[in-house]
Amino acid sequence: MFYGGQFIEKPFDVMILQKHCLPAEGMIASLPYAVSCHGRRELDMKIRVLGCHGSQLPNHNTTSFLLGKNILIDAGAITQVLTLRQQLLIDYILVTHAHLDHVRDIMFLADNLCYAKRKTPLRICSSRGILESIHRHLFNNVIWPDFSRIPSAKNPLVKFEILSPGRQKTLGDWRVRAIPVHHTVETMGFLMESQGKEALFLGDTGPTEDVWKVAGAAKGLRAIFVETSLPAGMQSLADKTGHLTPLTLAAELKKLKGAIPDIYLYHMKPRYAGIIHREVASIPERKIHVIKDGQVIHL
Repeated sequence: MFYGGQFIEKPFDVMILQKHCLPAEGMIASLPYAVSCHGRRELDMKIRVLGCHGSQLPNHNTTSFLLGKNILIDAGAITQVLTLRQQLLIDYILVTHAHLDHVRDIMFLADNLCYAKRKTPLRICSSRGILESIHRHLFNNVIWPDFSRIPSAKNPLVKFEILSPGRQKTLGDWRVRAIPVHHTVETMGFLMESQGKEALFLGDTGPTEDVWKVAGAAKGLRAIFVETSLPAGMQSLADKTGHLTPLTLAAELKKLKGAIPDIYLYHMKPRYAGIIHREVASIPERKIHVIKDGQVIHL
C-alpha cells in the first residue's frame, strides 16, 4: 500500500479503518453493514476481487470484480473462482470492453448456467457497440453457442442490455452510469452507486477526460479502481496500447478536483509489478492501494 509517497504494509489498512471508526476488516466480513462514527448502521458496499491482473499466469487472474452477490464488472475470472452455487446468483455482467481478458468467462458461465437449468436470464450490459462485438465474435455459433437464442429465442439464457453512455440505469439494488474512456477499442468506465455510496471502475484506459469530470461531481464517491499496466520506462508502448503507467496515472489523478477517494490499482502486468509499485510510491497526496486476487473491499 502507498500513502503520501511512502510504502506502508498492513498498518495502512488499519489506519483507514480507524479513521472511519470501523472494526478490522476480518470482523465485518460477514456483516451486511458497518458501524458509523455516530453509532448508526450503514449498509456496506462489498467488492470482491476475483481477478485483477493485466496478464494470465498461475495465481494471476484477469479482471473481474463481484459487487455484492449478483453483479460482476468484467468477466476475466469467474468460473475458476466462484462455485456453481455462487455462479447461479449472478444476474448482471457489466463489460468495460470486448478484449478477451475481460470477457472470456462469460462463455463458460453461460454454459454452466444453461446446464444447471437456470430459469432467469443472465444480462450482459454495456454500450451497443461493445455488446455487438461480444455477440458477433463470441456468441456466434462458431467460437461458442449463441446463448441469446438458447434454449429458445423467446426465452434465452443470455440477454444483452444496452447502457447509454451518460445515462443512469438501475440494475437491482445498484445504479450504474457508463462513461466512455480512451482505449484501443470502445471502452466504458462504470460509476456504481448503492445506498448513497459510489465506486468508479475505469476499465482499460490511457489518458482520458470525461470520467474525471463525472468523478469530481460524484458526492458519495468512496473509491476509484483504475488500471496501471506498465512502468514508466515503457511509456511509448503504454501509449500505443491504450494503457496507463505511474507517470500518466499521476497526471490523471490531478484531474480529480476536490474529491479524495481511495485509489485502487489493478491490471498490472505481473512481470513489472515490482517496478510499478516503486514508481507509484512517489505519487503524493493520494491514498493508493494495490489490490490482489481474492481481496474483499468494504466501502
